Amino acid sequence: MANPIKARSLGDEYQILFFWLKACDMLKDHSNVDTISYEDQKIKSLDDIVIRYKKPTRDMTGKLVHKEYYQVKYHVDYRNSITLENLISPKFINAAKYSFLEKVKEAIPDLNKEDEPGVAFLVTPWSIHPDDPLAKLKIVDTKGGYFKEEILFDGKSKSHIAKIRGTLKNHLKIEDDEELKIILEAIRIRSNFHQYESLIQFLNGQLLTVGLKPIDLSQRINPYVDLLRRLFQEDQTKFNKEELIEICKSEDLWIGHNIMLNEEVPIGIRSFNRRAENLENNTTTMTCLLHYFEGRYLKDEFSWNIAIKGALEDFIRCNLAEDSSYCIYLDTHSTIAFTTGFFLDPKSGIKAVPIQKGLSGRAIWRSDSRVPREQYPMWQVSHDVIDENGSDIVIVIEMTHPAVQDVKDYIETNQLSAKSILRFYFEESSGFNSIHDGNHAMYLANEISKTLNGLQKEDKKRRYHFFGAGPNGFWFFLGQLSRNFGQLTLYEYDIEITKDYFPTIDLP
Repeated sequence: MANPIKARSLGDEYQILFFWLKACDMLKDHSNVDTISYEDQKIKSLDDIVIRYKKPTRDMTGKLVHKEYYQVKYHVDYRNSITLENLISPKFINAAKYSFLEKVKEAIPDLNKEDEPGVAFLVTPWSIHPDDPLAKLKIVDTKGGYFKEEILFDGKSKSHIAKIRGTLKNHLKIEDDEELKIILEAIRIRSNFHQYESLIQFLNGQLLTVGLKPIDLSQRINPYVDLLRRLFQEDQTKFNKEELIEICKSEDLWIGHNIMLNEEVPIGIRSFNRRAENLENNTTTMTCLLHYFEGRYLKDEFSWNIAIKGALEDFIRCNLAEDSSYCIYLDTHSTIAFTTGFFLDPKSGIKAVPIQKGLSGRAIWRSDSRVPREQYPMWQVSHDVIDENGSDIVIVIEMTHPAVQDVKDYIETNQLSAKSILRFYFEESSGFNSIHDGNHAMYLANEISKTLNGLQKEDKKRRYHFFGAGPNGFWFFLGQLSRNFGQLTLYEYDIEITKDYFPTIDLP
């Protein structure tokens, strides 16, 4: 097969896989997605995938969105990037005549319909080039992928930004900044999306959660790719939830198992945007904390103990009811997962279980005491005194990777008054699959609780400092048990810059 033909075939399959990923959003309980279309002819310039909502959602800019139009562009290598030049190049989206920006301009009358407002997404595994003005001048927002008007429309006529505006207007054959603003307001750039293989793996986890058979990775044939191609040949390109389920049933792809119980309500907490862009579609209510953060880092004007802890407590108090059951998406820092569990302790009267991300997708982490503890690897525990005159106890929990040396460095550098280090670790090396499921996570959390409650009376009066890294489902469970721990401080690890820990939330 010639390389261009192979690349086109992979691109078509990638688009189909993305269709099924979005279809999973529609098939979820309580979904707000009304229909999904493939190669939609309503707007021919933006026809790859179209999502229509039952009621408009509000995105991070405050814009009401009734429809989402996706242009999905797969690339077989990383020889190129998203740049300003590529956005005005037809070749970048494998088009003969019109660039992505020109296609959005053509679609503006439909995107800006008062009764059906819409946005246009560009989805690609490529990233924005770090040396391009889009990145260097921070023109594209890192959280939502939209153009920052306050930067791009700076009111100046001779600035570097003004030259960029001029380039865009010349390309689009317009003269007015306001017209350019209208076009760019409709665009969202979703860069660094899954490569082909990781998209299949991620999709497999989503298929299971909505009652569809996973793709058999031992087979060369992908039934979901073949099915959509055949439906397209039959001119079936637009589907609602009921229609798609019936089609999947007829093709023996429906297993009808949804991991969420009928009485459970899906809710969400988001402080990370990656892989959580559409959390609103999967939940009946959620709180988005992204405006408090710049990437992983809390903005200087906010406090973990006031802004974040307060926002979590308010969200739970205002949206969760006693004697009700919830499944919680925790696309958050581990600190936030722990604190959420703290507010949802067993005495709260609210039943809640975490939805945990894993290598094969998401799973609800339920705990079931009927599953024997003996089938899981359990903690090794060491308790080492480092300063008899120290006032506090440091707790190191090693799940995904070793942490004790980094914690010792933090204690020394920051002169933390620590009497001892209580370390929980596995006999085998830690890793991303160290915790098997919800049962395992709850058993491990219980063991930590028992160990802390078994300390000497004077030690139980000390402040505990929690360090470690691991799945949020575990931190949620540990947070639920933490009311008996007394005074404690949580820490996050700066994985990107300092490679060090920093304190976050104090409880209670």
